[in-house]
Amino acid sequence: MKKLLLICFLFIQQVLFSQASDFSVSDNTGAEFNLHETLQSGQFVLIDFLATWCGPCAEGVPIFSEIYHDFGCNESDLFVLSISSDASDYESQVFHNLYNGSHPIVSGVDGGGAHVHQDYQITSLPYYVLIDTSGSVLYEGTELISYQGLSSLLLENGIEQNDCQVPVHTQTQEFHQGWNLLSKSVLTENESMESVFLDVLSNLILLKDAEGNVFWPSFSVNAIGDYNNSKGYLAYFSEDVSLTWVGELLSSDFSIYLNSGWNIVPYYGVQSINSGLYFNSITSSIIIVKDESGDIYYPAYNFNNIGNVHQGKAYYIKVSEGVNFEY
Repeated sequence: MKKLLLICFLFIQQVLFSQASDFSVSDNTGAEFNLHETLQSGQFVLIDFLATWCGPCAEGVPIFSEIYHDFGCNESDLFVLSISSDASDYESQVFHNLYNGSHPIVSGVDGGGAHVHQDYQITSLPYYVLIDTSGSVLYEGTELISYQGLSSLLLENGIEQNDCQVPVHTQTQEFHQGWNLLSKSVLTENESMESVFLDVLSNLILLKDAEGNVFWPSFSVNAIGDYNNSKGYLAYFSEDVSLTWVGELLSSDFSIYLNSGWNIVPYYGVQSINSGLYFNSITSSIIIVKDESGDIYYPAYNFNNIGNVHQGKAYYIKVSEGVNFEY
């Protein structure tokens, strides 16, 4: 009897604390991830196995991002990673953006996520796995876990909450001679117009906002004030220029109030996405969207030759009523 109990105990222990198979993938930013290297560095690993077509998976994305931020942004005891079974880097990033994901995500096609799903024999989604530094699987589950449930699981296993250090992001943007609709995706240390455009002040002839206020460096005129990241601007450069901004990457989770009529709206994202998808939440209020080349998005006629919206760009948008634009 004792021998049978011992065999049962060893079997249960093996099931509960099985060893995680090693794998290597690359996330949507191109960063390489190797499981065993990460564990050997002293970090636990929390994996969210998902698919972009999975509704419950989408509900879990903001929860994992909250865990990611509250437990050190992958710079402390815990490394948080979502791995998709499908989609390209672009498609999985669109999915991630739609559900306010800010932690690393690996696509199924470009990032190698499909192979990991196969190796781990994932048959239900979403599926969550917590692995300790020795490679033992401490938790596996198919149900959607709440923030409280996940944080309790981590704390019970000795993983401490840690302030998330804000990562420094560098945005380098090219602008052509003539008029440009522009925006920026980082919050710099000094947001005065003179500081934001310091490197190209001699080439910046005029900058305007949607209300017609101007920043005119050569005449020391500034009726706009400091740079406002919730707005886009129209700028005229005397020649082709390159600008580099360094600071905190702005969240794609934002709300911008658009006045009835014409506005200039920024694009905060790092990855380019389809303009129809970007403006989807306010489609019923949009009359027309234009880029600096004159291409348009005209929802009422299902016409769109703008294609993708891009980092560093801004767009004219005319709406039929005042509306909060949330993405």
